[in-house]
Amino acid sequence: MHQRVADELERLKNQFPGLKTGEQLNWLLIPSFHLPEGRFQQSETPLLVVIPPGYPNTGPDNFFVRRDLQLRDGSAPAAFNANNNSSSGPAPIGGEWGWFSWHPQLWRPAAIIEQGDNLEIYLRGVSMCLRGEETP
Repeated sequence: MHQRVADELERLKNQFPGLKTGEQLNWLLIPSFHLPEGRFQQSETPLLVVIPPGYPNTGPDNFFVRRDLQLRDGSAPAAFNANNNSSSGPAPIGGEWGWFSWHPQLWRPAAIIEQGDNLEIYLRGVSMCLRGEETP
């Protein structure tokens, strides 16, 4: 698993130069993930994703963002929970986190990264969720 995760994380560093990872490659942090323009009061958020032990066969579940994330009108987004403990477990690093109860509808990894679901595709889904285009 570790080589697969390492390979995927290396690819993501091209898109997210500030990307950080856990020593065991069990989480990734994008310090400044851009939010959809005009949807939130904030323009960016740290984004924290837990990489489960069974990855890639088991896909990531839920994701963490800043706890004070609010829509433009001051309300909370759908499926957002303002605490550090998601239904999949606590945030793996300290901070004031909130989390989205969001789960990919299908998860189909493949032996070759580009031929199946992977972390890059998961992050595309996160973007869709944040735009309100995909139900959590």
